[in-house]
Amino acid sequence: MAARDVLPGVGCGACDRSARLPPAASGRSGVAESIRRLPRPGERMNSHIDAGPPPTDGRRDGLFRRNPALTDLVVAAAYAIPLGLVSLRLLQLSESSLVWRVLAGVAVVVLHAATAFRRRWPRLAFGVGAGMAMVLALLPPLQDAAGNAYPAFALPSILVFGVLVFTAARVLDARAGWACLAVALAVAAVVVVRLWNPQVWGRPSDDGELIIWRAALTLGITATILCLWALGRLARVRDAYVAELREKSERADADRARERAEAARAERDRISRELHDIVSHSLAVMVSQAEGGRLSDPAAPAAATFATISRIGRESLRDMRGLLGVLRSDVATERVPQPGLADLPALVSRVRAAGVELVDEASGGRRRLRPAADLAAYRVVQEALTNVLKHAGPAPEARLDLDWQEDWLVIRVQDSGPGPRVDDDRGGAGLEGMRERLQIIGGSLETGGRAGQGFTLTATIPYDDGSLP
Repeated sequence: MAARDVLPGVGCGACDRSARLPPAASGRSGVAESIRRLPRPGERMNSHIDAGPPPTDGRRDGLFRRNPALTDLVVAAAYAIPLGLVSLRLLQLSESSLVWRVLAGVAVVVLHAATAFRRRWPRLAFGVGAGMAMVLALLPPLQDAAGNAYPAFALPSILVFGVLVFTAARVLDARAGWACLAVALAVAAVVVVRLWNPQVWGRPSDDGELIIWRAALTLGITATILCLWALGRLARVRDAYVAELREKSERADADRARERAEAARAERDRISRELHDIVSHSLAVMVSQAEGGRLSDPAAPAAATFATISRIGRESLRDMRGLLGVLRSDVATERVPQPGLADLPALVSRVRAAGVELVDEASGGRRRLRPAADLAAYRVVQEALTNVLKHAGPAPEARLDLDWQEDWLVIRVQDSGPGPRVDDDRGGAGLEGMRERLQIIGGSLETGGRAGQGFTLTATIPYDDGSLP
C-alpha cells in the first residue's frame, strides 16, 4: 500500500514548493503573489515544474538534421567532387567514340544528381540510379589513351549506386525494399555477364585464373549489394526503435506534466479550504466583535475606531472570497473540514493498517490550539508517519509522543529504520514545507538520527504567540 493512499493530503515535493503560503508578515500582497504564481485551472504548469529538454535520440538536433534536403545536397556534392570529376576526366581522356563517351558522361551526371533527392523521393532516385547503372553496364568497352579497354561500369561514380541501394532499403517499406533489392541484383547480374569473359576486355587468362575471376566477380558484386541492402534495413529498424523510444518519452513527459498539474490543482483546493477555515473565520470573528463594540456605545469616541475595524474586516473578507475564487479549480467541489489533532486516532489507525507497529502516547494536560496551529500539528504528524512508511523498511516500528508542556506542544516521532542517508530526501521539500509552516505560527522543526539507529523528528508548537489570529 502506497504512503499517499494511506495518508491522503500529503503532496509531492514539487507541489509543496509551488504552493506554500508566504509568512504572515508579508500580508495580503504576499498571499496574492503566491496565488498568482499558481497555475490557473486548465493552464499548463509553470516552466520550472514541467520544463525540460525535448526528447531526442541522443544526437544534437542541428541544421542538417532539421533539413534533410540540405543534407542530401551536401552529400551529393561530397560524392560528385571526387568521384564525378575523376569519372568525367577519364571519359575526356578516352579514345573511344564520342557517342559512347557522351552517353557515359550523361549517365554519370544523372547518377550523381539522383543522390540529391534520395530521401525526398527515394523510389524515383533509386529507379533513376538503377537505370543509369544499367546504361553503364551495357555500354561497350571504353579505350584509354594507351589503348587499354575497360568497362564503363568501372568508372568511380558507380559507387554512388551503392548509396542509393542503402537509402532505398532504409527509407522504403518492406515490400518496396525487396523490390529494390531485386532490381539491384538484376543490375549486378548484368555486370557479371558483361565481365564474365575477361578476354572481351583484352585480358587474356588461363582456365585457373578464369575460374577464380568468375567466382570472385560473382561473389564480390552480389555480396556488396546484399551487405548494403542489409545495412539499410538494419538502419530502418534502428530508426523505428528510436522513434518508438521518443514517442514513449513524450508520452511519459505528458503523463508527468498531467500528474503535476493534478497535484497542483489539489494543493490549490487544499490552500483554499485552509484559508477559508482559518483566516476567513478569524476575520468574521473580528468583524463581529468590532460591530458589537460599536453598537454597545455609538456615542463613545472608540465607536469610530470600531467602525473602521469592521469596515476593513469586511473588505478583507470580500478580498478573501475573491482569492478563494482564484484558487478553487472547481467552485462546486464539496468542502470538508480541515483536520486537526482530534483526527489523529484515524490517522494512527491507517498507519497501523499499513503494517507499521506504532506506539502513540500523550503526556501533560491537553490545551486548546489555534486553528492554524492545530492544522500544522496534524500535518507534521502526517508527514512524519509518511516518511516512516517510505523510508523505515519493510516492517517498521515507530513511536509518536505528544508532550503538552506549559507553553508549547512538543511532537516527537521516532522510527527504527536505517536512519538518514546521503541520498535520503527526508530533509527535502516535504519536511521543509512543514518547517516553514511551523515558523509561520512561531514553532520549530528539528530532525536527526544516525545511520542504522533510526530517524527522529521533533516539532515544537506554541499555544499562542500572536503571529496569527
